[in-house]
Amino acid sequence: MIRILLADDHALFRAGTRRILEEQNDLAVIGETGSGLEAVVLAGELKPDVAVIDIGMKELNGVEAASQILDRSPKTAVLVLSMHSDERYVNGAIRAGARGYVLKDSVEQGLIEAVHQVHSGQFFFSPAAADVIRRRGGLDPRKAKVDDSYDTLTDRERHVYHLLAEGHSSKEIAARLNISVHTVETHRTRIMDKLGLHGIAELVLSAVRRGFVT
Repeated sequence: MIRILLADDHALFRAGTRRILEEQNDLAVIGETGSGLEAVVLAGELKPDVAVIDIGMKELNGVEAASQILDRSPKTAVLVLSMHSDERYVNGAIRAGARGYVLKDSVEQGLIEAVHQVHSGQFFFSPAAADVIRRRGGLDPRKAKVDDSYDTLTDRERHVYHLLAEGHSSKEIAARLNISVHTVETHRTRIMDKLGLHGIAELVLSAVRRGFVT
């Protein structure tokens, strides 16, 4: 039995995806969530065989969630779901360690095969994503690596960065992460310094350019 963690912030799509997965006798969804933050926590607790992660989740996008899931559960194979076949999204998924990338418009045709492929240690990419990989010369993560100051942020700073980029206030972030407003403001200052930003508008723009916010 392949044990699956499912994360997608669209409840109807998540329900449909779960139905597709559980129609197979050898697949079981052992946890699901609409939050990237919660997906990381659940992966650490459940140690799923495969994590199926939407790239566009709020609070923590699928690329960053994938990276942190693999930190907490290295044997989990991450499969990213996305509406986007842009190079920045595909490259981001590869950099994060994902073994598969499936476009949402082909989930019914490709998801089951993708889950089996990544679980067996292979890779699976929808045709449009595969074209990006061919253009960049293969799957070597170093070819997707860029000199990005984002990589210098701590996990908590990344959480705050994503929440700020989505328009949450310091008070809202403090409540969501169970920390003080002062701590949020400290993280915000450090984020701005590390990324060389001079205001929330630049922070949001930087998140859009990285493919974290649409």
